[in-house]
Amino acid sequence: MFKIMRIVTILLVFLVGIGVVHAAADVRLAARVGSVPITIFELQREINKLMPMMVSFHGKVSKEKQQEIQQKALERLIERGYKICSATKVKLTVPPSEVEALIDNARKQMTPEEFERAVGAETLAGLRAAVYRKLLAEAAQEKFIDDKVSVRDEDVAAFYAKHKESYKRPRQFRASHLLVKVDPALTKEEKTLLKVKAEALQKRAENGENFYNLAYFNSDDRTKYVGGDLGVFHQGQTLPEFEAVLQKMEIGEISELVKTLYGYHVVKLTENHAPRQLTLDEVTDKIRTLLEDRQEEELLSAWLDSMQAECPVEKYPL
Repeated sequence: MFKIMRIVTILLVFLVGIGVVHAAADVRLAARVGSVPITIFELQREINKLMPMMVSFHGKVSKEKQQEIQQKALERLIERGYKICSATKVKLTVPPSEVEALIDNARKQMTPEEFERAVGAETLAGLRAAVYRKLLAEAAQEKFIDDKVSVRDEDVAAFYAKHKESYKRPRQFRASHLLVKVDPALTKEEKTLLKVKAEALQKRAENGENFYNLAYFNSDDRTKYVGGDLGVFHQGQTLPEFEAVLQKMEIGEISELVKTLYGYHVVKLTENHAPRQLTLDEVTDKIRTLLEDRQEEELLSAWLDSMQAECPVEKYPL
């Protein structure tokens, strides 16, 4: 069943409609937005997209959760319906020139039997029409929203100046560690032996032995495969016991044993970068994306509100 769902997804990616906005008379509908149909097939595909991993870990989804997902899927398709309705009013279309080429491409992804099962009761014409509506909604989104989104350099600079405090980078560390794991269920004697082992490894590191090799051959943590390297992390992103030690260390220094709930650690500090204000150049892209997203949300909300009166929604029993 999952394979069929995957195949339908492939079809949705590759099959383009040929200008059909309306559904066939005998196709069961979930709703209609103005003259734009939302078929049961479209609703089920949207439900499948929203369903986390299709089903829960135990293979079940509660009835309440099913209803919640179904409602959310229908809301998304109704929003899409407004876009299509808007597109039809200005005679916006999707070029059909690549239809057959894309269909052939889709066919190559599966056997004839798989292709036939994927199309199923919807029929190829019905699926083409559904995908055409999907693409038409995307074209409308681009024409009425995306093309109108415009964030100037001055807007970015003004936002940065107003929110400058939000763009400070906290202290950054880079460190390597070696872990001697201690299972809480061990006896006192066993824990003591592991502490002795950790102390011996700490002394070897402190005496200048290659830390990468020491961690690689002795650490119980998966970072052993990169010589214990923890990468770069911000202040506040690591264990409190680690951070307390790192704050006092010099670059290249080996720590005393650090006890955490995982066991005993030997830490080597390799980088320590002081907190600093990020420059406008460093955060321009992030701010621009944020402002574009906000502008898009505002434009989309206003656009959809304007379409509600022009394209009334009619829902049908499911």
